[in-house]
Amino acid sequence: MNLNDLPTPRAFWRWLRQWRKNELVDSIDRVAVLSHVDDAGALGPRFAFMTLMACGIAMLGLLQNSAAVIIGAMLIAPLMGPIIELGMGLATFDFRTVRSALKTIGVGIVLALAMAMIIVWLSPLKQATPEILARTQPTFFDLLVAVFSGLAGAYATITQKGETIVGVAIATALMPPLAVVAYGLALANWSIVGGAGLLLMTNLLAISLSATVVARLYGFGGSDSPKQTAWQAGLIIGTFVLLSIPLGLSLRRIALQTQAEVSIRAALDAAAAESGGRVSALRVDPVGNAFTVDAVLMTPRYVNGLDERLSEILTRQLDRKVDVQLREVVTADDKSIANQQATLSELSRSIASLKQADAQRGQAMQSQREARLSVLEALVSRIGTLEQPANDGVMRLRLNPGVMSLAQARALEGELAGVVGESAPPPRVLPPLQTLPPVPWAVDADGKLQPGPSSTLATQLWAMQRWQANGIEVVGIAQDEDAAIQRARDVSELARAEGVLVTTARGANADDRRALAADAPANAVWLRLPGN
Repeated sequence: MNLNDLPTPRAFWRWLRQWRKNELVDSIDRVAVLSHVDDAGALGPRFAFMTLMACGIAMLGLLQNSAAVIIGAMLIAPLMGPIIELGMGLATFDFRTVRSALKTIGVGIVLALAMAMIIVWLSPLKQATPEILARTQPTFFDLLVAVFSGLAGAYATITQKGETIVGVAIATALMPPLAVVAYGLALANWSIVGGAGLLLMTNLLAISLSATVVARLYGFGGSDSPKQTAWQAGLIIGTFVLLSIPLGLSLRRIALQTQAEVSIRAALDAAAAESGGRVSALRVDPVGNAFTVDAVLMTPRYVNGLDERLSEILTRQLDRKVDVQLREVVTADDKSIANQQATLSELSRSIASLKQADAQRGQAMQSQREARLSVLEALVSRIGTLEQPANDGVMRLRLNPGVMSLAQARALEGELAGVVGESAPPPRVLPPLQTLPPVPWAVDADGKLQPGPSSTLATQLWAMQRWQANGIEVVGIAQDEDAAIQRARDVSELARAEGVLVTTARGANADDRRALAADAPANAVWLRLPGN
């Protein structure tokens, strides 16, 4: 093939212009398209009602974190009409169309915000779900979705094919961010409002400008709006430029964030390759002029201080603060798994040996305990009766009368507890019932009673516990009646602390003094069983 036979660029350009005129410009009914665009973007009851319902459903889906419910809202959202009308008005320099579209879009946004905010205020679910958070950080992919949606929407409108399906794509880019803006306003969370508002504005402008490009490609222009004036055309062009400014700023921010994510991903991949691992999850969130990185690293060995080292490297590369929060998940190869299994087997054998030794030790202690009990039974047969444990598992030794004093019985109980050991409930020694003598109470140099019980009083309280006395009398003996009553009350508190029920705490009367022996102490406390 001769190179001279190839068409020149000028010839190719003429052919392309002719193809556009024949296949695109002359293939459509321009008047019908413009009339249809005006009807679809008109503000009316249907538009208002469907906007309220769509945003309400979208807000409920976001609060429930349900993608299916959010998709249902997109199916009924009527946002495509006024947005395509805005793009067509910009393409034809029709001030009336632009004004009508902006009015419809503004009313729709206000209605949607009001409906969504009311739902958030009334809903018990107010926690930010992943579906909500996903629409607070615009990305380059979100912008592409809006651009492709605008291109498809304008094509479907001009060719009048598949408008309903394309409207779902446009609602995908607009309705969820609009509901998230309402969520942030309802909770006064300005961070969410800012992020979702930026996403909404970016998508709205991208769709409108994409529709303008397609309309111009199909030949729509100033000739389609004969009523326009030079002033109106200039105003529309100025509006077009002004609307492009926030989109350009958003593009710049998205580009910077995308570049930062690429650098962060490269640094993490390099660090993972050094240790033979890989990055399984990565999320980069801009926070002011800094970045927060949350990553999961699968690695065969733990690398200490890797997150701090990566933070320093990325901070120098990007010339802004980067906080890396790295979670390392240690994996293992076949050799490591075999070593771990061998270690686990050795540990299992050690545990089995310890259990066996513990069992043998327990058997030996049980044998010793049984031997001690046998000796104990032989000894106590001479001083009382050894009762077998009842439901509470306590063994009781009931002493014969006159065998030993209360103090000796109490000391014997302590010795028996040492013989039995801690593996069984401590035994109980039950002394025979008897009348208790008054317990002398010391008096200091000033004639005041000394505080605190004596050893004899403690022994008598122990005996009352073992007899399970159903209420005792505490009688105070002193020269002064008030001192006697106070002493009785003090001892009553001691008795109750030991679990002994006290029914009466009083000073000694005449009957009590007649019942006392002649050598009874002048200062004492007397514990009496009921009926004694």
